[in-house]
Parts: sequence; structure tokens; C-alpha cells
Amino acid sequence: MTLLDFLHTTNLDHSLLIGYYGGGNYGDELLLEVLGNLLRRQGINDAAITYQRPDTYPTMHHDFGFKLVDMHDRKAVFRTALHSQNILIGGGGLWGVDMNLNTLLLSLFLFISRWALRKRIYLLGVGYYKSTNVMGRIGGWLAGKAANHIIARDTESLKQFKKLSKHVSLDRDMAWYIDDLRLTSYAVEAKTLQEQTPIGSKTLLVALRRPQASRQQQDFVRYNQLITWLIKNNPNRPIVMVMMESETKDTELYDEARSLRRRHKHLRIIEAPYNPLTLFAYIRQSHERLAVIAPQLHLLMSAHLSQVPFFPLTYDNKVSMLFDQIEVPDNRRVTLHDVTIDDLQSFADDFFGRNKA
Repeated sequence: MTLLDFLHTTNLDHSLLIGYYGGGNYGDELLLEVLGNLLRRQGINDAAITYQRPDTYPTMHHDFGFKLVDMHDRKAVFRTALHSQNILIGGGGLWGVDMNLNTLLLSLFLFISRWALRKRIYLLGVGYYKSTNVMGRIGGWLAGKAANHIIARDTESLKQFKKLSKHVSLDRDMAWYIDDLRLTSYAVEAKTLQEQTPIGSKTLLVALRRPQASRQQQDFVRYNQLITWLIKNNPNRPIVMVMMESETKDTELYDEARSLRRRHKHLRIIEAPYNPLTLFAYIRQSHERLAVIAPQLHLLMSAHLSQVPFFPLTYDNKVSMLFDQIEVPDNRRVTLHDVTIDDLQSFADDFFGRNKA
């Protein structure tokens, strides 16, 4: 059963949609915007969304007519769950390398909601990977045993959840459904972004990354240093840095980016908040003049869907699954731990035509 099959055949009125929405993370906000469009297309209007900062919602999303519930107000979340018939997990690789205590508590909440509160639990377009930690395996078990149905977004997640439940089907990440949406309004918004940060010639789009998994801390710090060196080493080449989440998540990363911009005039920055589908449309509109370097699954996926060349950097099994799906050869992939400045510089040289930096 695909996600569209599920939406066509399942009554999702009186639903509570849960995800790590509201932090400004490009991937999570993209999943919400895609799912919001799909739910509205199905005529669902009696739904609620957990959101970290409801006052920021209009800056990152269109209004689908859904109620917003402050994710940090646990009493409000519990009350909404009590009055909902369905609880939906709206995508994401929750049980992977970035597994944390919050996801474990969410998994426990799903288990209690199913077996104590008798709610219907649906996990839509989710990921569960061997790269997760002990908490991730416990959380995956709780969520898998709670779910009435699970739509796995790749084959590894399918295998992991099938160990726990018979009610599992294989589909793709929700972002693959972008081309099924009407993007006209987003394209108009993207023109405004183009006016603010124009892409007039070949431009490298890069992203820094805040490390989340402790065991990847050093690798991401080193990656961010490599991007800094790449910017310094290419002073005559246009570079746009896109921030992958809101400033409240990591003020130091924003300080670092702004410091780089002050020192390097060829660097421009796209800061959050922004609507993720607007950024997607911005990338697609400039696809003939862009290349991407980013340790961010959904930015890599956006590049692929927009026919933009990207550096094949892997940092988790979920990225390996994406590269399997789009047939990136193993010998072209570079792991986060092994990437070097020569790798990144060679990619930039190939894109720009190896003209003098």
C-alpha cells in the first residue's frame, strides 16, 4: 500500500499529526508541507498538528486549515490525542542515527495511545535503520507494536519493521510526492526569493550541519571546517549557503555563517524561516545553474528531483537508501568520516569547469 492508496482508503478525520515540526529543519518542514497538501486534497479539515512554536507556523507553511497544538505543552497534546480517533506520524527517519530521548518518549506515547487509549496509530513514510542506537531499537519496538499500519520509506525500514508487525508496506519518502502537488503558488514565492538571492550564473549551494548524534560530533565539526575552507579557496565563484534549521536551534552556527559572509563577498546566505516548498521551487527554477553540497537527506533529494548535480555524501543509512533508490554507484559515494577538501574541491572544479577559482 502506497501513501496515496492509504489516503484514498482511510478515514483520517479527527486525526492528530505528530512530527518534529516547528524547529525550522528543512526536511521535517518539507514533509509537513507535502503531507498538508495531500491531506487537504483528500478533503481532510478536522485535524491537528503538533508544532514547536505555533506563532512561527505562517512563516514556514501555507494554511491548510488545521489546528496547531504547541508540542511543548504536553497537557494540550494529551488532550488533543484523547479527542482524536487517529494519531499519525508524518514521515522522517525517527529511528535512525539521530535518535534521542524525545523520540523514545514519542514511541512510548504511541504505545500507550494504542493499547490504553485505543487510538488508531499510523506511521506514514517513516524510517527505521540499523544505524540507530539502543534507544532507537527500544523506540522502534514500541512504535512498531503500536502501529495499526506502517508505511516504510525504504527497504531497510521495511525489513526492520517487518520484524515487529505484519501491517507494514513499502513506499517512498513523502518528498517524492512533490511532483504530484500544485506548486504554482510556491513558484511565485520563489521568484521573491530569487530577487533577494539571485542565481544569475553557476552557483554552488552549500549547507553546514549541526551534529545531533554524539558519535558523529567530530565528523560534522570537520565537515563544517571543510566547507569553510572551500569558501575561502574559491573567492571568485558564487556560493550560496542555505541554513537548514532555525537560528534558535543553533545560534553558534548562524554566527559562524554570518562571520563567513562578512569576510567573503562571494558568499550569500539564505536564512530560515522559509517555506520548504518555496526553497524547493527556487532550486528547481535555477537547476541549470546550481550544484549542491549538503549533509541533509531532503536537500539531496530536492537536488535530485530538480536535476541539480550534488555531491554524494553519506552520513546515515537513510542516505545510503536514497542513493540505492536513485542508483548512485557505491564507488561514487563518500562517507562523512572520509570526505576531504580535495573531494569537495574536485566536485566544485568539475561543476564550474575547472576555471581559475
